[in-house]
Amino acid sequence: MTAPAILVIGNCCQTITIIRSLSGAGYYVIVGRDDKRAFTQYSRYTDEVWRHPDILICEKDFADALGRFLAARKDVALVFPVGETDINCLMRHGNVIPSAVGLVMADPVTIRACFDKFRLYELVAQLGIPHVEFHKVSHYAELESSIGRLGYPCVVKPNNSRTAFFEMKAVILGTAADLKKKLPAWPEGNEFLILQKFASGYRHNCHFIADRGRLLAYFEQRVLRTDMLDGTGVGVHGISCAPTAKLREYCLLLLQKLNYSGAGCAQFLVDDQSGTVNFLEINPRLDATCAVPFYCGYDFPRMAVLYAEYRRGAWSQPPANTSAYPAGKHGVSLWRDILGWRRAVKTKKLDRKDSRTWLWNMMLTFLRGDFHLTWSWKDPLPTCYRYAQMATSAFARLAGIVGSGSKK
Repeated sequence: MTAPAILVIGNCCQTITIIRSLSGAGYYVIVGRDDKRAFTQYSRYTDEVWRHPDILICEKDFADALGRFLAARKDVALVFPVGETDINCLMRHGNVIPSAVGLVMADPVTIRACFDKFRLYELVAQLGIPHVEFHKVSHYAELESSIGRLGYPCVVKPNNSRTAFFEMKAVILGTAADLKKKLPAWPEGNEFLILQKFASGYRHNCHFIADRGRLLAYFEQRVLRTDMLDGTGVGVHGISCAPTAKLREYCLLLLQKLNYSGAGCAQFLVDDQSGTVNFLEINPRLDATCAVPFYCGYDFPRMAVLYAEYRRGAWSQPPANTSAYPAGKHGVSLWRDILGWRRAVKTKKLDRKDSRTWLWNMMLTFLRGDFHLTWSWKDPLPTCYRYAQMATSAFARLAGIVGSGSKK
């Protein structure tokens, strides 16, 4: 019997977990990539690579190529978009997907609601879910005056992650001096920004699968460190933790209101000292750290695919996982940790003391990890390729420095 084929689009950190999961489940895994090589194409679990136009350069070219590919490949039963760019593209060009091919993603209405942060915060407030004070600001002068009323510390972020924002997800402003330093001008392409009070605490990633607002599976992890010094950014060290009753309840309230169907990840900030909880955001996709629940027995990529099959009528019951999972398991990403440190050094955000502290924590994190987000002894080449890219880039910069020095 021929294995069903699934096309995975988007080469993100979580893509390698998706590939390993689906290959283990018996699927023929096709990985999409543009002109640049992708680390996932070197996985032993990747059966085929489909080369396509770059989505970021021209969505229409990509969509047209996808339509032609699916029309020619009748064996492809499902398309699994991974990142936000890929999901947004398929929302806008879903007409190229043949009716016989299923999409592994949440409903478009739900996705749009989750990507609109300001509307989502308004919804959270209506539901009584704890959150920090937030305001909409439409120009720089309004931002300055609103901060004057709100006070420091505070957080400024775009309404969605697709608009340019100085290559960051959010900016934390501790003092008045930080405003001109970190946000010297209004970021182009943003109709408005969101200003919030600053909330301290550890980020809790609440992974889930839902069926029309009903929880089918729930897994919680705490992010101990990220690839940004201020705690924003992507997690590089997380630990599985027992489900927090309050967070699970808040997730359920939000999922019911959104009538959510599919996989996703809600995030909260939890301050252990004060006991406060604040809603952060909800991502209508698998989180970058989905390897943590995967290695703890909660295979969200597989469940997401099974749920898509259930919605298409291939299964009579949706997938579910209510089994206990081990708390206290550490998942780490050395590669992303190094990238974060290198970026902070390059942008001069670290003094020598902070740099030594980061490197020390990096070593401890690496040694403490029960598993790694991309590395696997059974499938080493994808991560090796990433380190090779990193080394090549470092050597190129060093050669440039030496070359410029010799010319002087």
